[in-house]
Amino acid sequence: MDLSKDEKPQEQPEMSANGGVKVTSESVQTPKPWLRRYGFSLVLLVLCAVMGYFILQQNNKKDELPVQGQGAEFSYTDVNGENVTLSNTNGKARLLYFFFANCPDVCPPTTFLMSQVQDELKEDGVFGKEVEFLSVTIDPERDTAENLKEYASRFDADPEGWKFLRGEEQETAEMARKYQILVNKDDEGNFGHMNLIVLLDKDGQIRDWISANDYIEEGENRRSPSDMAKIIKSVL
Repeated sequence: MDLSKDEKPQEQPEMSANGGVKVTSESVQTPKPWLRRYGFSLVLLVLCAVMGYFILQQNNKKDELPVQGQGAEFSYTDVNGENVTLSNTNGKARLLYFFFANCPDVCPPTTFLMSQVQDELKEDGVFGKEVEFLSVTIDPERDTAENLKEYASRFDADPEGWKFLRGEEQETAEMARKYQILVNKDDEGNFGHMNLIVLLDKDGQIRDWISANDYIEEGENRRSPSDMAKIIKSVL
């Protein structure tokens, strides 16, 4: 049978002398090195991992609280007569709250809220070790050390991580203003103040002003103690 120029007979495998197929170098394909076979997939996997890490880091940065400024140095006395300052409490995140025990409205529910946050942080093992609460009275005349002890016990405040502090009245009002907390006293001796809690990081930098009213006032948007605990833990 004639073959056209474009058609070639199929080559038959060369037979060995004993009738078997003779193996030649042309009939055996050398396996590709592992890197050549899987290199592209490996590079693609590494790129995906790097991209995932970058996206995760960017999302974490979005949740970070910016530094709002350095906290003002203070010096107060706790209920045991010990001196407490901003500097000697560095190394822990702190909630700084200006209040007074005879407050007829927001102070008691806010202190109760803080006690709930305290319990949340205890479960995480950070209260007293990495987080400390500092409640400073703006009415030191009536809030004696004994009265503050009684007030603290009413809310199961753990002294290992929660200090109730007092100092001179006018200086405390001025210190509160340095933390952008307005405090006033009318002619009848009644106190008023902004119900904000200052969040300080371990270096004494202001990271947030937490509105306690967002947690204690009823409403659909009311926040939980767990929400506040999460905010605190974000600066650890």
